[in-house]
Amino acid sequence: MLISSKAALLAGAFVALSVALTPSARAQQNVLIGNATAADTQAAANDKFAELITQYTDGKLKAGARHGQSLGTNAQMVSALQSGSVAGMVLPAGFISSTVPELALFDLPFLLPGAPAQITAFAAQSKAAEKMKEVAATKGIHVIGFNGIGPQSFLTKFPVAALSDIQGKKFRVIPSPPRVGAYQDWGAVPRPMEFGEVYTALQQGTLDGMENPPDVIYKSKLHEVAKYYTITEHFAFASIVIVSKRWLDGLPKEQRDAVLKAGTETIKFADIAYTESQQTSMDALKKAITVTTFPAAELQKMKDLAQKGVWQRFKADAQRGPLVQILEEDVTRFSKK
Repeated sequence: MLISSKAALLAGAFVALSVALTPSARAQQNVLIGNATAADTQAAANDKFAELITQYTDGKLKAGARHGQSLGTNAQMVSALQSGSVAGMVLPAGFISSTVPELALFDLPFLLPGAPAQITAFAAQSKAAEKMKEVAATKGIHVIGFNGIGPQSFLTKFPVAALSDIQGKKFRVIPSPPRVGAYQDWGAVPRPMEFGEVYTALQQGTLDGMENPPDVIYKSKLHEVAKYYTITEHFAFASIVIVSKRWLDGLPKEQRDAVLKAGTETIKFADIAYTESQQTSMDALKKAITVTTFPAAELQKMKDLAQKGVWQRFKADAQRGPLVQILEEDVTRFSKK
């Protein structure tokens, strides 16, 4: 009797183990979506991506976004994505420039249109963007697509009415060579820095200013430590929806298609969310701090210096120069629409 009871228990355990190891059971996996920000539109886009992955795979992939650098810095999360331990991310394209240098080209000054949906439309027709996707794939990053975040302007601890006002001042930039180069052309001091460090750096005076769209500034409460917002729109943020190529390639086709659909739908969600958020945040900033528009003549000085400086340096770059040429053709084609 004892032997048969043990046999029954072993048989039951074997059946349970067999069920647990069936392909359908193995497909029910937890999926990590990484994000560096919190309580802003970027975080909402990552949440939506996770929600849609779960929905479109009927729960076989249970995705959840982790915010506020809880999975590490952007650089650490991108590395984890390449290895497959982080499945996906939605973040500004420039943060991946150390891994995929070509992606930094969307950070050339005065390149992109400012409105979120216009940035998305530009990227969708961009032949340069398709080249960027191909290069990213060789680095283990599958680019589903790009979406617009919005135009970036100066947030500073001092008034800005002329280009000379920013010269010699320390500005936080994302670690993207075109942005660093542009600030050098303008005579400012670029300080690449992770987003989570910016509030304290402004508060303590180790930074004099930074750039971002209104919604990032307002929702991250950066206006509490820097009281001047000067509208220049010298850069525009293009965001990128990415997944781990290793992870994606290991999924059954039905789930791969569902993930790609989730990414495409996330881009549509982000267009609407960012458009609304930029406007409401700008309205709120105008009530909270000093908001001014940079004089046109001073803005032209910035454009001229950038064209003679960082644009020419990238055109002369053996690796990225041909892609800059394609980007210029993209701009010409897009402006004719």
